[in-house]
Amino acid sequence: MGKSVSALDTKAVGAAKAESQKLLKAAHDGGFRISPEGVQPLEQAVAEMQTRLLTIQRRTVLMLSQAPKLGAHEYGHAVAAHDQRSAADSVGSAGTVLKQFSQVLEDLQTALTKAVENYHEAENSAADSVRSS
Repeated sequence: MGKSVSALDTKAVGAAKAESQKLLKAAHDGGFRISPEGVQPLEQAVAEMQTRLLTIQRRTVLMLSQAPKLGAHEYGHAVAAHDQRSAADSVGSAGTVLKQFSQVLEDLQTALTKAVENYHEAENSAADSVRSS
């Protein structure tokens, strides 16, 4: 049986970030084009993921903003504060990984928008070539 991938897997989000950066670069360099019809389901999927991620982020931030109840003694308060910071703000924490994944989705949306622009530019260039022939 295969390994289950957690939504908060930092390696998976890192790999997704690297791939989205490649796609974004290709789009900005003109190497990625897609028709408006072709991009529609992709943009819809990205928008749905952004909506789902926003819901998860809101729920997670609410939970992480509350320190765990580890007793009324000084040590319990210290551990609770440490746990809260670790879960919300530290490298690899749920909060940090969710922010990184949000950026991946934004990069994907930007790449798709640029790819449609590239498509229109290529279409216009081809039409100009035909007209001038």
